[in-house]
Amino acid sequence: MTNSDPRSNESSVTARLIELFNNLSQAQQQALLSILEDWQPADRRKHPRKPCLLSVDYATGDRVFKDFIKNIAADGVFIETRTAFSFGQEITMTFSCSSYKEPIKIKGNILWSNPLGIGVKFDAENQAVIDMIKTL
Repeated sequence: MTNSDPRSNESSVTARLIELFNNLSQAQQQALLSILEDWQPADRRKHPRKPCLLSVDYATGDRVFKDFIKNIAADGVFIETRTAFSFGQEITMTFSCSSYKEPIKIKGNILWSNPLGIGVKFDAENQAVIDMIKTL
């Protein structure tokens, strides 16, 4: 874009972004929000995320699932799944790491869901999770 391009001025760019965003489905908006949040500096997070690939068994209500945790922090995880979930759903997860002795069972709530997966916040910080993250 050159300086003569009307799209180069900041308010035009912002207006176009808003227009494009408003034309997305709710799921697409959530996916975009997740991507944009990942672009934010890590120091904005209370606990840094650690990339990983951990098999996880989890349940919501009377449904049981098996997928993969793609990143983990002391206060939550991102689970890659194509299953749709609702904000606030309670979830119980069990996962383990080869470098950590015992499987970890922990409860949490779904903070967001998009076509790529779900963000889960643990009910409470768990020292076993914090210790395991150090081994990854």
